[in-house]
Amino acid sequence: MKKSKEVLEKVLELLELGNTLTSICRPKDMPNLATIYKWMNKDEKLKEKVLTARKLGAVTWLDKMQDLLEQPIEPQQVQLIREKLQHARWLASKLVSIFGDKQTIENVGDPVIKVIWSDDGSPELKNNESTRALRGSSKESDNKPDTNTIN
Repeated sequence: MKKSKEVLEKVLELLELGNTLTSICRPKDMPNLATIYKWMNKDEKLKEKVLTARKLGAVTWLDKMQDLLEQPIEPQQVQLIREKLQHARWLASKLVSIFGDKQTIENVGDPVIKVIWSDDGSPELKNNESTRALRGSSKESDNKPDTNTIN
């Protein structure tokens, strides 16, 4: 199948509505999954559009699950609905950053850890031999084994 603007718009719209790419590619009049992936590998803008559509689809799934929670549920369906809700929540946490549990901590600058110890705990020994800067070093003096012990 040839790449056309109409087909791509339809694929993106269906992704935004929460459909999976595999279900979108199933009908005979749609390109197969491998074709979509080839198009995405050749076109970075299309790849970004598909990712954005999938994110919107995850939010759509959350909306559907909210609607499902407001409907009366038969006792036999509770476990199935719980699994659907859990999957929608997991999917949204992975695709949509505002729903994620992950925190990102970024270190700017050269990371240096200084360990200082003394008998009385005073920081005056900063320039003493017992002060070590922990970072990669090729100096022979930094690679000597430490004979001090921590009590």
